[in-house]
Formats: sequence, C-alpha cells, structure tokens
Amino acid sequence: MAAFTRVNGAAGAMEQVGRELFFKNISKGSAITQANMEALIAKVQETSTITVIGTFTANSSTSVNMVIEGADIASFTASDAVAYTITNVSGF
Repeated sequence: MAAFTRVNGAAGAMEQVGRELFFKNISKGSAITQANMEALIAKVQETSTITVIGTFTANSSTSVNMVIEGADIASFTASDAVAYTITNVSGF
C-alpha cells in the first residue's frame, strides 16, 4: 500500500518494506549437492520467505547466502538430514 510523507508542506510518495529482512549465510561445511540445496530451500520456506539466493554451484559451494523475510532462522536440519550452520551476514 502506498504511503505519503509530508515534505515542506507537500505530500510525496514513499516506499516501505513491511517485513523484517534477515541476511544469512548457511553453511554445510562440505560441498552442497543440488538435492541438498532443494531440501534446504524447502526447509527455509516452511517458516520464511526467500527473497534472494546468492551464488551457488552444485557439488562445489560449501555455503550459500540468502536474504529471507518473515521469521528468522537460527539452526536446523533439512529434511534430507543434513545439518547446517547459520550465521548472520554482517554489514547490513
């Protein structure tokens, strides 16, 4: 929904983000397969909305960055029983 703010007696359009954003690095500690990634995405989507997924190369990347909104995630095991370490990405 559009919102207006008063600027020197005039009204102007304004954009807002209505939900809290979380910037996360999710690490497996070893190479993440495509199946691991799909299970990870499904698990995150159980509680949060994924806005951005960073660069990922199957069978090579050991971690992936995500911007999520809604609920924060702290740690979990994806449905394929792979445990992940989740940390906040600093600088945001």
